[in-house]
Amino acid sequence: MQNRKEYIIQFVGLALGEHLYEYIIRDNFFEDREYSEIKKSNIILKINLLKQTSMMILHVEVRGTVKADCDRCTEEFDLPIEGNYKLIVKVGGSLTGDEDDDIITIPANEHELDLSQHLYEYIALSLPIKRVHPDNEQGESTCNKEMLKKLSSFLTEEEKTENEAPGDPRWDKLKNIMLN
Repeated sequence: MQNRKEYIIQFVGLALGEHLYEYIIRDNFFEDREYSEIKKSNIILKINLLKQTSMMILHVEVRGTVKADCDRCTEEFDLPIEGNYKLIVKVGGSLTGDEDDDIITIPANEHELDLSQHLYEYIALSLPIKRVHPDNEQGESTCNKEMLKKLSSFLTEEEKTENEAPGDPRWDKLKNIMLN
């Protein structure tokens, strides 16, 4: 996979303090990542880089949408994603291998930081485990109605009664608790 110049930060010439970066991630970002489940996207990444003498702290904000297949009806839809992540970059430390996912160490003679892999991982981490069409204003599913009908025809009688059965009566008292 080739490094992309637009995701490389030349940190040697940066003054100490905060620096803001913003990237718009489109489909071409995922083209050379053959195992990526994301193929189409419209994501805005905002990075707040705090440069200190021997380290940098990056706060990454991920907001946008990706094309995803619905886990319920298999139809493609725009899935909103969001997330906030923190990356600490130690400059000039020893490469001891005791790095954390959120802490990396780079040699003192390095002058740039390639963020493309980290940004990809943050986007992937922002994907929810369950990906289904959002409900409309009335609380009804916006999934493909025909597919839902087909799926319900394959339910066994036991599964149908489980779906229709009321909840566990032991929990009914808890539903009446008013939270402030």
